[in-house]
Amino acid sequence: MNSNNNYPRLLIVSHNPFSLINNGKTFTALFKGWPKDNIAQLYLSTDVPDFSVCHKFFQLHDLDILRRALFNRRVRGRRITYSDLPQMIAFRHTFTTNHVLQLLRGHFDPFSLIARDLMWSIAGYKTKDLQRFIDEFDPHVVYFQPYECVFAFSIVKWLCKSKGIPLIMFITDDYISGKFTLDPFFWIQLIRIKRAFKSMILSSDIIVGGCIAICNRMAEEYKSRFGGNYIVAMNAISEPDLPNHTPIKGLVKFMYAGNLGLNRWKVLALIAECLEELYRDEDIHGELSIYSFDQPRAKAATLLNTAHCSSFKGALNADQLNSAKAHSDVLVHVESFDKKNRHITRLSMSTKIPEYLASRRCIFAVGPGDVASMQYLVDYDLGITVVSDNKATIKEALKKIIRDAEMRSMYANKGVELAKLRHNADKTAESVFQMISAAVNMTDCKRD
Repeated sequence: MNSNNNYPRLLIVSHNPFSLINNGKTFTALFKGWPKDNIAQLYLSTDVPDFSVCHKFFQLHDLDILRRALFNRRVRGRRITYSDLPQMIAFRHTFTTNHVLQLLRGHFDPFSLIARDLMWSIAGYKTKDLQRFIDEFDPHVVYFQPYECVFAFSIVKWLCKSKGIPLIMFITDDYISGKFTLDPFFWIQLIRIKRAFKSMILSSDIIVGGCIAICNRMAEEYKSRFGGNYIVAMNAISEPDLPNHTPIKGLVKFMYAGNLGLNRWKVLALIAECLEELYRDEDIHGELSIYSFDQPRAKAATLLNTAHCSSFKGALNADQLNSAKAHSDVLVHVESFDKKNRHITRLSMSTKIPEYLASRRCIFAVGPGDVASMQYLVDYDLGITVVSDNKATIKEALKKIIRDAEMRSMYANKGVELAKLRHNADKTAESVFQMISAAVNMTDCKRD
């Protein structure tokens, strides 16, 4: 175990803050052993942070920048304290239920992304309040989770160069692969984001101490494109110690917990349709409960809520989620089959996979076989997997999983063992700590 004196001061820059409910929970798993005073986070969304691991937050988001660019240059972002949470939760609720804002949020096409970068550049992100926050914390290293916007790279470059500190990049999604499209703005944005990655990794002005990839496929592809030193750190978990579940006679309970975006809701709707037909035509009863912070639109809601076998039940906090898992027999993972979203998710590893494995429940997964998360489940035989959107194939798989309790138990136990072996939170956190420490030490040596 490392003493507190060994921990450098770490500034995390990302879209999402620390969280127990979205992909910010990866940060929570990796840095829960760090002293709170040695971690700060600059995040670029309207999300509400979790204070269990970090208590120094600065928030600057698109609405701030829009107001700053168009109306009021005194908008500077804000420090977030625990006392701000009720107000933030209320604002977040307003934001997620406002139809206009939701429409804009769901339509970040390539042109919008370019316009968004331009808006951040015009408004200026180097606000006095942000500079004061950075100077007071005085970080030793920046830990950056890049995403689809170039302006975030600019922020990180500014921070590293102005403070003379190294960079660690944590890459979780693929934003640098082309696809077949005639949209000129897609190709312009692709060139911009690839240049941003390449410039960051190869910059002589910045010490990139290493890159962390969410899976082996991503590490291999990014290394071949940009070079650099990579380790793999899939979402790490602690076993939730859920009790074995005794199923209700004649009924198998399925549960999906996650976002409905990237057309995942369409695959869930197909599963719901199959369950409804099995119940109606063959008296085989499976019941699907869907939990998500995404509110389905009218068409999706109609398809996800069936007469007997499927229902959308809204959002859950961490404790409620564990309780829902405890009362489920099968946990569901889905990925979209359409070309656009297969392209987006092909190198991504869902944070749900390790959590599902550790939950001592059987996994049922439907998605294309060339997507990393599905490939992982298939390669290690970690559940009943269907790599086709053929309804008959999905129905047969559902029938098999509902009827065979011994098979469900076998996959549940197998998942727990693999989670302990490959997704151990302490081992993953130690690997990340060693990479961060080496980057800080390397920078100190160059200064000397």
